[in-house]
Amino acid sequence: MARTLIRHRIGFTLIELLIVIAVIAILATVAFPAYQDQIRKARRTDGQTALVGIAMAQERFRANCSRYAGELNAAKSGMVCADPVYSLPFADESPDGWYKLSLGKADAAGFYAVATAQRAQAADRAGGLDCKVLTIDQEGAKTPHECWR
Repeated sequence: MARTLIRHRIGFTLIELLIVIAVIAILATVAFPAYQDQIRKARRTDGQTALVGIAMAQERFRANCSRYAGELNAAKSGMVCADPVYSLPFADESPDGWYKLSLGKADAAGFYAVATAQRAQAADRAGGLDCKVLTIDQEGAKTPHECWR
């Protein structure tokens, strides 16, 4: 009876390695855009939180001054009703810096606040709609609606 030696290969062939690399590349191509969308969605809360903060500050301002403030000015401390401009002591950028904040028309009847996305956040979308500009008004109406979900 003749003895046969069975040799076992140790390691991977080049073909096996290339197949694994190809599978990883395909998964990364699919997963990375979804990951970026989730990051932008998480950053969107930076603008939303800032707008809700402005709306609450506007209501406090109106309770003291019988009108809404017309501009944001972080340099001022506190509310001054005698100021001809009527400004809120609020920064013009969101806490994490992803949104530029501003106030639209503001008077005794109402206001609207705007958060405009900056840098990479400007590519934010939800439900097929552009979420670059978020707004809120004196009644708490938030637009675009899909971006606030």
